[in-house]
Amino acid sequence: MKYSLSAKNLVNRNLESRASYCAGLLNPDPTKEITGVVRSDSGLLSRTLNQAVTNAVMPTRILQRFVVDYFAERHSPFTLWHCASKSLDDAELAELGLKRRESLVAMAVEVQRLAADEELPESLRGKLEFAPVSTEELVIYGEIQASVYNGEREGSQIKKFYQRLQDIPEQKRSRLKLFLGKLEGQAVAAGCLFASADALGFYDMVTLEDYRGRGIGRALFYHLVGQALNSHHKHAVALAPANRQELLLEAGFFAVGEVAQYCFDP
Repeated sequence: MKYSLSAKNLVNRNLESRASYCAGLLNPDPTKEITGVVRSDSGLLSRTLNQAVTNAVMPTRILQRFVVDYFAERHSPFTLWHCASKSLDDAELAELGLKRRESLVAMAVEVQRLAADEELPESLRGKLEFAPVSTEELVIYGEIQASVYNGEREGSQIKKFYQRLQDIPEQKRSRLKLFLGKLEGQAVAAGCLFASADALGFYDMVTLEDYRGRGIGRALFYHLVGQALNSHHKHAVALAPANRQELLLEAGFFAVGEVAQYCFDP
């Protein structure tokens, strides 16, 4: 794989596919697309689950009519991910209520080039284990994902999403591969792999605050790497903050571009 525009497009397509897939688990008509932008609506009041993904620069008025006005009419928050290399006009977007957040680094790798590391710190050996999330554990998984929002409404919407997944047959949500990390039987970390047509995406790796700094997050990441190595996928992708790339680079990922992030709260 050439680490260029084609690699960044893998990240873009996985992001689009995941947004549409998650929204579609709850909403029968979740996704609309025009040239350069895909809009996905979960039906929840969640900026995490309602997303628009752009892969081209377009007039701000198009984004306003197709994305901002749509969600504003529903009094619903959303996140806009801008994957194109050329930037949007931040000032114009701010006038529409879209606040620029920290950009993330798009990362990609050929799965065969990933390097696994199954060695746990001595303090975790025999105590930490990882396993796929059962239907009964979806609520626990959602609580860990919601913990990063510190009581904001977003957290309750995330919990609601995973609660509602319990009513969806496992085969209909099989592209979401969810994992829990348990320390001496207590769920303390959670993460996800999302399988799109051409890549496996690493998402939502969270360790509960009281358990951070012990190597649990690193162990979770490498457990997901092991899952990827045992999959049929040729490529893996991820998004990471600029100051938190080291672990992915260590495993073999390459930085392939930047993805701008804007949030809308009505």
